[in-house]
Amino acid sequence: MKGVQELISHLDRDREIVIQAHDFPDHDAVGAAFALSRLLGANKLDTLLCYGGNIQSNSLSEAIRQFEIPIVASSRAQIKDDAQIIMVDGFVGNKNMKGLPGEVVAVIDHHTPPSEPDCKYWDIRDHYGSCSTILYEYYKISKVEMEGNVATMLLMGLMMDTGFMTRGVEPVDLEAFSTLFFQADWQRGSRLLKNSLSLNDLSVFREAINSCIVADDFCFVPVQKECTPEVMALVADFFLGLREIHFVVVLEPERDEYRLSVRSEDHAKPADVIIRAALDGIGAGGGHVHMGGGSIPRDLFPGEEGLRKRFLNAMRK
Repeated sequence: MKGVQELISHLDRDREIVIQAHDFPDHDAVGAAFALSRLLGANKLDTLLCYGGNIQSNSLSEAIRQFEIPIVASSRAQIKDDAQIIMVDGFVGNKNMKGLPGEVVAVIDHHTPPSEPDCKYWDIRDHYGSCSTILYEYYKISKVEMEGNVATMLLMGLMMDTGFMTRGVEPVDLEAFSTLFFQADWQRGSRLLKNSLSLNDLSVFREAINSCIVADDFCFVPVQKECTPEVMALVADFFLGLREIHFVVVLEPERDEYRLSVRSEDHAKPADVIIRAALDGIGAGGGHVHMGGGSIPRDLFPGEEGLRKRFLNAMRK
C-alpha cells in the first residue's frame, strides 16, 4: 500500500513543495491537505497550503481559524516557478483545480479521473468515502503520532463527505472513524459541523421547496437565491431524505455559470456517471456513485426544463 515515504521519494527537498486543495474547498480537502502538511513536516519537509477560489463554508472558515490551519488562497501565495505541486482531493485537468506555477508531482484523491495521472506519484482510491481516510492510512503506516487538531479535521472531512457515515462507506472508512473519534476533539468538531447554516439560509430552503419538480423518484430543484456550495449540498441531502426521492439535482446560477449539486441513493443510477452524461457537450461534472457536482457556462445553459430532460434521459440510459 502506498504511503508518505513513497511520496517523499519523489520530492526534491531543495524545491518548494505546495499542497493544493481543490478550488472552493470543503472540509475533506482542507483536512486532508492539513494532515499531509503535518505528516511531511514530521519528515523535515516544509510545505505551503493553498486553494483556488475562496472558502465558501462558514463552518470550514471557523475550523481553519480555530485549528490555526495555515492555508491561503493561491492568488495570495507567491509560488515559485519550479514549485512541486501535490494535488489533494482533485486531479490534473479537473475544472475545480486552478492551474499553478510549477510541476504537478503528485495526486492524492478519492475521485475517479478521466485518465491515469501523468505525474511521478499518484494515489487514487475511488472506493474510499473520503480523502481524509487516505491520510488516516498514511499516518497509520508511518506510525507518526497524530495531533489532536489533525485528527479532528480528518474526522470532520470524513463525516462531511460520507453524509455522516450514511453513503459511500467502506470498512476502511469505519476503521478511520472509530480511531479518529477517540483521537479528535469530537465535541468541537460536531459543533462546527452542525452549525453550518444560518437564519439567512432558510429562504433558500423555502424557495427550493416551492420550486422543486418531481418525476417518479427524481427531484429537480432550481433555486435563484445565491447560496454557497455547502447550502446547496444540504438542500440536496434534505430532498434525498424524502422516502419517495432517490435522485436529486439542485441547480443554482452564479455570475458566469450554473452550478449543480447531485445526490443519488440508487446504485443503478450512479451520480458521477449520470452527471457526465447529462452535461455532455454543455458542461463538466463528476464525483462518486452517491454524490457529485458540476457546472455549465451561461452561454451553453439549455434552460431549466432542458437540463431536467437531460438528466431524465441520462437516467433512462
